[in-house]
Amino acid sequence: MSRIPRPAAPPSLFLALALAAGCAGSRDLVDRPAIPDSPLTFTPAGAFDFAPLGRFPPGFGLRFGGISGLAALAGGRELLGISDDRDGLRVYRFGLRASGTDFQVVILGRIALDAPAAPSGLDPEAIAILPDSNLLIASDGVGNEEPRVPPAIVEYTRHGSFVRALPVRERFAPNPAGPLAKGVRANLGFESLTLAPGGQRFYAATESAIVQDGEPSTFEPGAPARILEYVRDGDSFEPRREFAYLLDPLDRPEFEPGVAVNGLVELLSLGGEELLALERSYIEEAGDATGRRSLNRIRLFRVGLGRATDVSNTDSLGTMSGIAPADKQLVLDLSDAVGLPAGLTPGLDNFEGLTFGPRLPDGRATLILVSDDNFNAGQRTWFLRFAVGDEPGRDSTGAIQ
Repeated sequence: MSRIPRPAAPPSLFLALALAAGCAGSRDLVDRPAIPDSPLTFTPAGAFDFAPLGRFPPGFGLRFGGISGLAALAGGRELLGISDDRDGLRVYRFGLRASGTDFQVVILGRIALDAPAAPSGLDPEAIAILPDSNLLIASDGVGNEEPRVPPAIVEYTRHGSFVRALPVRERFAPNPAGPLAKGVRANLGFESLTLAPGGQRFYAATESAIVQDGEPSTFEPGAPARILEYVRDGDSFEPRREFAYLLDPLDRPEFEPGVAVNGLVELLSLGGEELLALERSYIEEAGDATGRRSLNRIRLFRVGLGRATDVSNTDSLGTMSGIAPADKQLVLDLSDAVGLPAGLTPGLDNFEGLTFGPRLPDGRATLILVSDDNFNAGQRTWFLRFAVGDEPGRDSTGAIQ
């Protein structure tokens, strides 16, 4: 896969944009996504990428990358992106620039998150913006070191000051040391976060099954992740219902698989009890630690919770007997999408975040996906834009009505 570095913008431009972002009023920091009508169809409508191993501010700032979650503000014209870097916890602010088929993303600035006051061992993976402009950050936890650190959901002000850690049920916390007997597995904790319209509730999710619920997703069968619902309680939120979400099993590649994982890496509220769910699978060839021969599969599902069983009082999903999981319907498989950049073929990349962008001139909503480059020289930070719904005057087959 060829990798052509993108010329960096002049430092003066980044400085001017960062200053402008710092002067923006709090009313811009409110997540008001554009909710599309049913049915959902997606058409590629532009892509932009950042070369790996960059820094912001250019030259002397912290390393740029690791964008694992997005939240929209200013009607989707600007985005906040959380970096999953444990050193120098930070949120980036992006601006979207579009004219016709040209789509660009610029870095407007960054928000440093107050680390000393927050719980230790945060591994930020997802972000949402509350109506009062405060930020919610979901943390994966740390499971590959002892003592293990449990997953967390942490609230900050829009300037990055720590406000509180929200309560998390004990079942998700791994035992601190010794053989793992409960809770989330390493790197399979809280990866998703989305605020429902109105701001009175939000949803988070585990990337895969907690220990009590079964094994992680394999080639056969899949695994039960959990979707968590939080509801406004005074000036904070409390955990309420939980739902089983069945991950799809992995598809066997043409090569001998080594590392292989599929997980639920993002949620996006459609309103009511409907969500979009992003599943990301990664398979690496056995014996190839470089990742040169690997495969990502990125799939987007429409999810309904209305008929799902509340499992908040169920410590172990076990065989799922008598439990109705969330309904899910495949609405987008990036492997089948026509018109993606050549740099994304054949193996795609590590897409982990999504949100709604600004509407197109024809009135259609847009969906923005972002990839986490893992701070890896062989990957990039990709932003993909999709038009949601059929082009006015055409049906889903492309025929003129």
